[in-house]
Amino acid sequence: MYYYFDLKKTKTQTAYNIACSFLKQIAWPPEKDRTYLKAIYENIKISADRPSQDTIIKLFIQCAKSINIRILFDALDECRDDELGKVFQLIERFREANVGISITTRPHIVDLIRKQKWSADAAYMENIEANKADTGEYLRREMKSHREPIDAEFMNDIVCTIGNGEGMYRLY
Repeated sequence: MYYYFDLKKTKTQTAYNIACSFLKQIAWPPEKDRTYLKAIYENIKISADRPSQDTIIKLFIQCAKSINIRILFDALDECRDDELGKVFQLIERFREANVGISITTRPHIVDLIRKQKWSADAAYMENIEANKADTGEYLRREMKSHREPIDAEFMNDIVCTIGNGEGMYRLY
């Protein structure tokens, strides 16, 4: 399971919406026979107001107990400052429920992560820097396989722009 923080969508990237996204991911696809979906169905009334964040989190944790779940919070540095504390609380709730957590972020947020009480329990934290040649090859391959052909010069501009990013950190 994953949640990707995107600077273009910061207004909708709240801890509540993140928790809802994880609950939706655990329940998807609906046609599969998943016994824990009964708990969701019985606890969320379609005609009532939206469930509270606490209810959503409890339902997710209840469902996660029946399967081995790992969550990736990708690009956490792009989370709004006023939501970051709430996201840290969400991470804490998941960790307390033995849900595996991974985080990628850029260096400027690492000190904030280190201040969290759960960061001391992290298996490791390391700087991960992609090899620019590997990144470029991956980007070219993906662009060719998922869309109409694009101009080679434009593709090179994309690869050069994305390939010049900073190293990323991962926290387990």
